[in-house]
Amino acid sequence: MNKNEDFYRLVCEPINTIILVKKLSRSDEKKMYFSTKGKLSDLKEPISIESYQKFLIKALLKEPNKFFESLDEDNSTDVTRAIYESIIDIYPSLNLHIVCGDLNQGIFLGDIEDAIGTFLKDHLGDEPSAQPQRFKGGSNLNTLSDINKLEKHLKRNLIGQDSAIDQVINATKLIATNLADHSSFFFVGPTGVGKTELARLLGDKYSGNFFKINCAEYASQHEYAKLIGSPPGYVGHTDKSLLAEKAEKSDSWVFLFDEIEKAHHRFYDFLLSLLDEGTCTDNMGRTLDFTNSIFIFTSNAGVSSIKGDSKLGFGDTVETYEGSKDKVEKAIKTQFSPEFMNRIDAFIFFNSLKKEDLKKIASLSLVGIPIKRLKSLLDFIVDNSYSEEYGARNINRFIKNNVALKIADEILKKNVPKKKGNLYTPKIVDNELVIVDTKKYGEDSITSGI
Repeated sequence: MNKNEDFYRLVCEPINTIILVKKLSRSDEKKMYFSTKGKLSDLKEPISIESYQKFLIKALLKEPNKFFESLDEDNSTDVTRAIYESIIDIYPSLNLHIVCGDLNQGIFLGDIEDAIGTFLKDHLGDEPSAQPQRFKGGSNLNTLSDINKLEKHLKRNLIGQDSAIDQVINATKLIATNLADHSSFFFVGPTGVGKTELARLLGDKYSGNFFKINCAEYASQHEYAKLIGSPPGYVGHTDKSLLAEKAEKSDSWVFLFDEIEKAHHRFYDFLLSLLDEGTCTDNMGRTLDFTNSIFIFTSNAGVSSIKGDSKLGFGDTVETYEGSKDKVEKAIKTQFSPEFMNRIDAFIFFNSLKKEDLKKIASLSLVGIPIKRLKSLLDFIVDNSYSEEYGARNINRFIKNNVALKIADEILKKNVPKKKGNLYTPKIVDNELVIVDTKKYGEDSITSGI
């Protein structure tokens, strides 16, 4: 973990410093969370909050001993808190409040399950079918605290779609408490507003298992065999199917069927069992279990039918679909069979993005690039990257080619910000980005980065 690429670079503004924090894999983050939770669970005497903060800093900061040696006694507490808060921004599961909340919530849920078990035993007997199921272990959402963290994570990383996120969160509450198993959503909205990104973010936090299926690849009726394997007598019949590999790994997935309207209608027939029972049968006759999975379908179907009624994109008037849901649903139902539509748990409508939303997206996309996120820079990015046809999809590409590349040039020229510990300063000149207030590394004389 000594290479620079093994560290996140975080801006800690209260102490005017860029700090290096270890990058943890998902499994390593989980191990640290459970280890920390175990230490607090075994705690017999009260400890100070600052001692926990120092523990986390020692575990994750690059060269923590040098950091603690450099602290002044007068501002030690404030600096420790600032570094700690920067760390939990990227590892929210290690937030002391969250760990303690999970410990307390876990005790509560255990009591609830014991009470349910006693009730069922008294009224239904000891048959296995009468015993209560444990709260889901296949996903990472087992407590109210888990779900609250998921909601905060989604709303922090997906801008302008709080209503859509709220509906997804409601479904996860049912799954976490065993009041429902699998769920299915139909995401509707224009291109580039976050439909795919919400599915991806959910998959990462729900179980760590996310799989995207591009439905344009299933336009012919025989092509769904890619998922369940070739029929007997065809080439590849004995090969393990794509979904069989997924089922062997876990029954808890987030499957994204992107642009479902482009698939052949026979593909929808294959989906019926998956949406009904959370299972399907592969070419070898094996039942593939996805009973704890979430199935998401995305489509822009129906959106074009309201383009003439209101403005899509950003500006003073933006279509929210609140007044057009019936029209969009009617357009969708003309493309899909009633059997398929009746198995969808919720239709979730995504709003078009306002300009302020796009600026927030641009700001998020700049994370990891050492440049000041000035209003002028965000305006420059949004004004030059947004299009009604592609929504916000071009923002990352534009930043890579027009912002990150500028910073890369400065680094390769050994130009650094004039003020030590500062970020590079952008300036927009004739709709071009230039970097100002730099000097040569190791030299006192100030040079221009223009």
